[in-house]
Amino acid sequence: MNPKSIVLFFFLTILLVISGCSSYTVTPITSNQEVENTQGLYYALPRNVVTIDIRVTKTNWISGPFSIYAAKYLGINDAILSSYTTYELSDIIINTYAEPDPQQYYFVDISKLGTRGKQNIMLGLSESGLIQDLNDNSDQTVLKEKMEMLNRNTIDYSQTFKYFAGVNLIEKIDTVVEKVTTDTSTELRTSFKRSLVEKSMEQRAKEAAEYLDKIKTQRLDILTGAQEVAYSGDAVRYMSEQLTSMEQEYLRMFTGIVQTETLQYRYYYLPESEVFSASVPLFYFSKTAGIVQDKQPQTEMVYIFIERAGNTTGLEKFSEKKGFQENKSNGFYYRIPEYAKFTIKEGPKLKAEASFLISQFGVVVNLPAKNHKIQFYPNTGAIRKIETK
Repeated sequence: MNPKSIVLFFFLTILLVISGCSSYTVTPITSNQEVENTQGLYYALPRNVVTIDIRVTKTNWISGPFSIYAAKYLGINDAILSSYTTYELSDIIINTYAEPDPQQYYFVDISKLGTRGKQNIMLGLSESGLIQDLNDNSDQTVLKEKMEMLNRNTIDYSQTFKYFAGVNLIEKIDTVVEKVTTDTSTELRTSFKRSLVEKSMEQRAKEAAEYLDKIKTQRLDILTGAQEVAYSGDAVRYMSEQLTSMEQEYLRMFTGIVQTETLQYRYYYLPESEVFSASVPLFYFSKTAGIVQDKQPQTEMVYIFIERAGNTTGLEKFSEKKGFQENKSNGFYYRIPEYAKFTIKEGPKLKAEASFLISQFGVVVNLPAKNHKIQFYPNTGAIRKIETK
């Protein structure tokens, strides 16, 4: 099963006609098993895969073009003087989904069915072959797994500083004095040479600060009624909003801009049935580089820690007693899952934790080969309810 596809179970109904006098047999499938000429069908028990959904907040601190003059012309001392980017692990969600366990496929042998006293048995399977119900499809649940792809929000920097692109040329007037000497006298002639030169960054910053002060004054005049024209309330509100927007835009050229975006990641972990406790590395994380796979300066490893509850240990020992599973007429196999605690840590810092029933941590047992009425939990393969006929 592709872990990056949406897992959607559709329930299929298979109708078996089984003799009331003969019993069916369910057999575990192994790779070295001898194949017999028998008729039947197959089903699987689930195993659980752990998903770790991670949200990283990326913050861009963008310096304004006039940031170095913010203190001089506006008295602002906390302006962003240089641009940089920071990352933060903002949210981690742990969850599970079910998929067929390749070690838990079973064959239902129907080759020895009798012809008298027939009765119907319905076996509900998922599209992937997981067992859903036996003789009871009254309350089947469709299992949906929503997968999130990497979603990197983009930022449009074209409108970052709207009013920075202004007239960048200033008229420069130079006075030229020429000394003209004739036969009998000397004369000084004065002329003016005009040219266009580029404004310095400080000149532009000073003009922006002066214009910012004019905007504040105009907005104050409108709000206090100091203007000569009596505007309506809606006109006053509109002009005030427009002047406020212009004021903020000019102010950002001095203070800089802080912009954030959310990066989303998903990691998968398949618990092994033999594991009782473990720590598994997921990725490296840095506040300046975000999630990286290789160790870099100032990075911290993020681990997932697994700790089983051990609540099925006694049951497993009991089921392994001599003669318990030697019955040649085995019924349907099902799982009794075990709880496990999953913890995510960034170095010593706890970032998330959750507990789940994990199918492969538990035990597999079987029912007698009778015509039961059963519902199974789709995510674990455990019995939800049973009615013995």
